[in-house]
Amino acid sequence: PSGRCIQAVRYRNGEPVDIPESERAQFKTRNGRTVLDGGGVKPDVLLPHDTATGVVKALLDQHIIFDFATQFALKHESIDSAEAFTFIDWDGFMQFAKSKNFDYESVSEKKLKELKSIASSENFALDTDIQALENRIKAAKKNELNNNKARIMHEIEQEIVGRYYFQRGKVRKNLKNDPEVDAAVKLLNDEARYRAILAGNS
Repeated sequence: PSGRCIQAVRYRNGEPVDIPESERAQFKTRNGRTVLDGGGVKPDVLLPHDTATGVVKALLDQHIIFDFATQFALKHESIDSAEAFTFIDWDGFMQFAKSKNFDYESVSEKKLKELKSIASSENFALDTDIQALENRIKAAKKNELNNNKARIMHEIEQEIVGRYYFQRGKVRKNLKNDPEVDAAVKLLNDEARYRAILAGNS
C-alpha cells in the first residue's frame, strides 16, 4: 500500500548484497506510519525464534522420534482427534531412545575436542583439566532429554498425529499450540494495541 519496493537485497557481480538501512528510502503507510523500502517485510510483532537444540536435532536426524511414532501407531489402532491428542508416555519414549542406543555429540563436546587437539599440538599439559571438564559435560548431557521435554513431546505428538491424520492433522495440531497464531489472536483482541501499531506508535 505504501508503494515501496520490498526486495531486501540487490546484486553486485551476480551476488546478493544486503541494502544498508541508510540507503533505504522512506515511505508512509495510509495511517502515516514510516516504513523503509528494500528491507523485505518485517513483522510488527517480533517473537523469539524457536530453534531446535542439539539433543532435539539429534533425535530428529537419527529418526528416533520417527521410529517411535511408527511403533506407537502399530500398537494403537486409533487416537483422539488431531487437536485433542496428547502424548503422555514420556518414560516409554525414554526407554525407546535408550534401546536404540541414542547418543549425540554436543557443541560443547565438539569444542572440547578442538581444545584437546590444540592443547596437544602446543604441548600444553591440560589433560587433567580437560578430563574434568569432559566429565562435567557428560553429567550435564544426561539431563538434556528432560531439559527439552516440552519440545520433544511436541515433536512426538506431531509425528504420531501424522500417522493417523497425515499432513492436514499435523497442521491442525500445530495451530492449536502455535505461538505465532496465539500472538496474532491476542493482538487482534487488543484493539488499542492493534491501532497503535498501525499508527506507528507501538
